[in-house]
Amino acid sequence: MGLHVVSVLFITMVTTTSLQPREVAAPGSDFTLNCSFPSSKNLNHLVINWQRGESEVVHSYYHGRDQLERQSGVYKGRTHLFEDQLAVGNASLRLSGVQPSDQGPYTCDVTDEQGSTQEKLQLLVAAPYDEPRISAQATCDGFIVTLNASHGFPQPELVWKGVMDSNTTMELDSRGRYELKSEVHLWLNSTLTVTAELRLRVLDQSFTKSLTLHPPPVCCVMPAEQRSRFFMYPLLLMLLGLVLLLSWKRSEQETKKDKKTQE
Repeated sequence: MGLHVVSVLFITMVTTTSLQPREVAAPGSDFTLNCSFPSSKNLNHLVINWQRGESEVVHSYYHGRDQLERQSGVYKGRTHLFEDQLAVGNASLRLSGVQPSDQGPYTCDVTDEQGSTQEKLQLLVAAPYDEPRISAQATCDGFIVTLNASHGFPQPELVWKGVMDSNTTMELDSRGRYELKSEVHLWLNSTLTVTAELRLRVLDQSFTKSLTLHPPPVCCVMPAEQRSRFFMYPLLLMLLGLVLLLSWKRSEQETKKDKKTQE
C-alpha cells in the first residue's frame, strides 16, 4: 500500500494600510496643502480638483484657468494655485486665514494627457502653546497662584495637583488662538508645593509647572472673624468711654442744679 504525501500550502495575506500624511496649520495662518504630479507640457489638458471630504469643492482648475463656480462658499477668496509652477508638476493649494472648520481630509486629483494622479492628506488645525507662566501673590489670607498660557489651539487639559478648586478662563485672541488663565486660592498652615499640568494631546505637548509656598507670618493669616473682632474691640472701648463721659457730665450738671435749688 503506497503512501500518499499530502502537501499543505499556507498562504499568509498581508494588508498594508498607509496613513494619510498629516499637515498641521495654526488658526489664522496661511497654509499650503502640498500636491505634486508628473510635469505637464500642455496646461490646456490639465485638470486639477481639490476637495474636502467626499464632495465639498475647495478649488478647481481646467481649460487653462481657475473654475470656481462650484467652489464651496467657505473657501471663497481664500484659495489659489501656484500657476507659474503647474508646468513643473506643482498642484499645491494655498489656503489663507485657516479656520477650525477647515480641519479634515483633503484630496488632490490631477488629470492630464499622461494620466491621473491622486494625493490625500489630513489637515489638523492646531497650534502649540507658549511656555506657561506660573506666579504667586501673597494676601492676608494666604496666596493666589496663577497660571497663564497663550497662543495655543485647541483648548488644552489643565490639572492642578493637590488643589480642590480652581477658576479657569479661556478666551480666543484675534487670530483664533486661546489665552488661558487659571487661579487657585490657598490658605496655608504649612509649606506646600503646588503643581499644574497642561497638556495638548493633539500635538503631544505637555508642561509641568510647580511652586513651593511657605506660610506667611501668623499675624498676617489671622482668620477673618478674628480680624473683625480685633478691630471691633477698640471701637467698643471708645464708645464705652464716650458713654461714661456723657454720663459723668450729665451727673455733674444735675449736681450743680441741685445746689442752686438749695440756695
